[in-house]
Amino acid sequence: MIYQFKNEQPPKQLRGHLNLGGSNDNTTIDVNSHYLEKNGECWVPIMGEIHYSRVSRDTWKEELLKMKAGGITLIATYVFWIFHEEEEGHYNFTGDYDLRHFITLIQECGLDVVVRIGPWCHAELRNGGFPDWLLSKDCATRTDDAEYLQYVTRYWRQLKEQLSGLLFEDGGPICAIQLENELTDNAAHIKTLKELALEIGLTAPLYTATGWNATYGAAIPEYDVLPVFGGYADAPWEDHTEQLEPVSHYFFLPARNDHSIGKDLIIAKDTDDDVFQMKYEMYPFATCEIGAGIQVTHHRRPVVTADDAASLAMVKIGCGNNLPGYYMYHGGTNPIGKKHTMQESKATGYPNDLPVRSYDFQGPIGEFGQINPQYGKLKIQHHFLNAFGATVGKMYPQFQSSEHDGRYDTRTLRYALRTNGESGFVFVNNYQRHSSLSAHTDVQFEVPEANGTKIFPSEGLNVPAGSYFILPYNLDLDGITLSYATSQLLFKQKNTVFFMALEGIEANYVWDDGTEHKVQAGLGSCFEVYKEGISIKVVTLTQQQAEHLYVLDGDIFFSNADLFRDDTELTAYRKGNNDLCWAWWNGTSFTHHEFHKAALVNDILVLEVATNVPHTFGSEELLLSKTDDIKTWSLDINSIDVADNTDALVHINYVGDIAQLYVDDVLVADDFYKGIPWEVSLKHIRKFGNDVKLVISRKTEDNIYIENEVRTGLELKNITLDIVYSHKFDISHIS
Repeated sequence: MIYQFKNEQPPKQLRGHLNLGGSNDNTTIDVNSHYLEKNGECWVPIMGEIHYSRVSRDTWKEELLKMKAGGITLIATYVFWIFHEEEEGHYNFTGDYDLRHFITLIQECGLDVVVRIGPWCHAELRNGGFPDWLLSKDCATRTDDAEYLQYVTRYWRQLKEQLSGLLFEDGGPICAIQLENELTDNAAHIKTLKELALEIGLTAPLYTATGWNATYGAAIPEYDVLPVFGGYADAPWEDHTEQLEPVSHYFFLPARNDHSIGKDLIIAKDTDDDVFQMKYEMYPFATCEIGAGIQVTHHRRPVVTADDAASLAMVKIGCGNNLPGYYMYHGGTNPIGKKHTMQESKATGYPNDLPVRSYDFQGPIGEFGQINPQYGKLKIQHHFLNAFGATVGKMYPQFQSSEHDGRYDTRTLRYALRTNGESGFVFVNNYQRHSSLSAHTDVQFEVPEANGTKIFPSEGLNVPAGSYFILPYNLDLDGITLSYATSQLLFKQKNTVFFMALEGIEANYVWDDGTEHKVQAGLGSCFEVYKEGISIKVVTLTQQQAEHLYVLDGDIFFSNADLFRDDTELTAYRKGNNDLCWAWWNGTSFTHHEFHKAALVNDILVLEVATNVPHTFGSEELLLSKTDDIKTWSLDINSIDVADNTDALVHINYVGDIAQLYVDDVLVADDFYKGIPWEVSLKHIRKFGNDVKLVISRKTEDNIYIENEVRTGLELKNITLDIVYSHKFDISHIS
C-alpha cells in the first residue's frame, strides 16, 4: 500500500519579529518562527533537566558528563527559592545549593544551560518552590503585587550575584532563562518578570515560558518569550485511579499544546470569550517537558518503559519539534529542610502526595546516577539530531493523508514527513503505550522531490507491531546521494555514516545511480561507496549496538558498558557486570580494548526487628500509609566491599505501600511501591551512617493505580546487591 502526505505548505518564515536574541564576542543566538539559530546556522539543541539541589554536589560533574554522553547539549535546571532562602533574609548558596559552582561545571563540560528561575517552579516541590515565609506575607504571589515583586527583586539580585560572569553576554553558558512556570492567564506578569530580570542584569538571548493549558495555549507576552511545550506518557496528577485512555502524543498531530500537563493546578476557563489564543506560527516548535520518565504520586504509580519514552520523543520530532527538551532527564533526591520536608503534599495545599525523598522520575539517568533503558534508546535520536539537526531543523512537517479513527484506532498506520521539498525523513510510529497496534505489510511512501514525487521503498516494507523509526530519502552525503534506506540514520563522522538496522526490516541502501547494498548489521558491516573521486563508508549497527554507541568529544566508541569522557580520560562503568571492554572507531574499523574488573560478591545481612523509627518530622508525616501495619528490618552494610569501583546498588524487592530507609534514624530514601524492585545507592546510604533500617507499610485495597498485578500485601521478598563496576582509561593516544 502506498501512503501519502498532506501537501500543506509551512507558514511564512518570520525573522526579527521577537524581542529575543543576542551576541557576545564569539556567538550569536537568534530565533525565527521555524527554528533557533546559532551564528546564522540552524541550531537544534537537545535539552535535559537535572536539579543540582536534588543531586549530591560531589557527583555533579560526573552526572553532567553522563548527560553529555547521552547526547544532551543543553542543561535545564530549576533554581528553587525555598532552598536558597528557606528562612527570610538568610541565603544559602553552599554545598548542594552552590548554583555558581554547578553552572561553572556545565561550562567546563562544554554544555549550554537554561536556568529556570521561577520564582514559582512547581517541580513537585513544597509550595512549588516558594518559601513558607513568603506565603505568610500579605501579598498576592505570581502577580504584579508590589510587595511580592519586592521580594522577588531581592531574591533575584542574589541570583545575579551568583551568576555574574556566567551569563551569555559574558561568554558564559547561560543561553536562556525561563520565567515562571505553568502560569496560564497572566501575560502581563510574565512581561513584568522579564523587565525585572533585565533591570537586575539577569540577561540571556532567549527567555522562555511554558505554553500549555487546557484551552488555546498559555497567555504570554507574545513578542518577549519563546513558548515551550511538553508531553508525557502518563498523568500521575489525574485524580482518578484508572488506566488512562490512549495518549494522543503517540499520534503525529500538528497540535503543540497539551491539555493534560498541569491539569491538577491549572483552572480551566468557563468560556472562550476574551481568552488568549496563541499565534503558534510566530514561534518554532520547542519543548521543555517531553516525559523521559514520570514521577509517581501516592494514588497513581505508572511505570514508564524505554519505548514509552523514546517513541513519544520521536513522534514530537516528526511533528516539527526543533528543541527536544526532557523532564526529567536525571532524577534526584529531595533534601529535608530545617523545619519541614520539601515534597509536594496535600498537607501543604497541593493536590498530590509525593515521596518525601525520592524524585527519581524513572528518567534516563536515575536518582542515584544509574543508567536506565531510556538512555540508550533516546541517545539514538540524539546522535541523529546532533549530526543532522541543521538539516532536519529547516524541514517542515507534513502529516499523513489517511485519517485516524480516534485515539483508540490501532489499525491505521501512523506516519509523518519532514521535508524541504526535495529530500527528507519519513517518521513511522507503530507503538502506543498500553495498546497493541497492528503490523503492516508492503508499506511504501510517496514523498516530494525536486521534479515531482517518488515512491519508496521499491519492494515495500514490513512494519512490525511496536516499532518506531525514521527513514531518509534523497540524502546528500558529501556529494553522493542516498536515494533511500530502510535503516535509520544514526550519525556521521567525516566520511563515515552510521545507520541502525531496524528489527524485522532488512537493511537496504539504494543510491541515486540505482545500485543497492543489502547489509547484515554488525560492528564489522562497513562497506564503501565511490562516485567521481568521492568515497563514503557506511556502517550498519544492530539496535542493541546503536544503543551503546557513544560520540564523545568527536570520537566514536562502542561498549556494552556505559561510557563518559572528561578530556583524555574515558570512564567505563556498568551495573552488575565486570566486563568493561570498549572499542574505538579509528576511521576504518572498530579497535577493541579488552578490560575486565575483578568480580566481587557481597551479601547484605537482613534481620526483622521491632519497629522503632520516627515517622514524623516536626508536624509533617513521613509515612503516608493508610494502615498501622508496618514492619521493620535491620540491614547490615558494614562488610560490603566495592573495592575501587564507583558504587553499588541495593535492590529491594518487596510488596507494600511505602518503603523507607532510615540511617541513624534519619530518613534517607523512600519509594512508593509500583510493582518493580527499588534501587538505592550504597554510597548514598553510607553518607548518613551505618545503622540502616528498612520500613515497609502494608498495601491494602485502597484506591491506588498500580500497573503491576501484585497489588496488595506486605512482604520483603529479597535484598540483593549489584556492584557498579568502573574504571578510568587514559585515551590520549587515540586522538
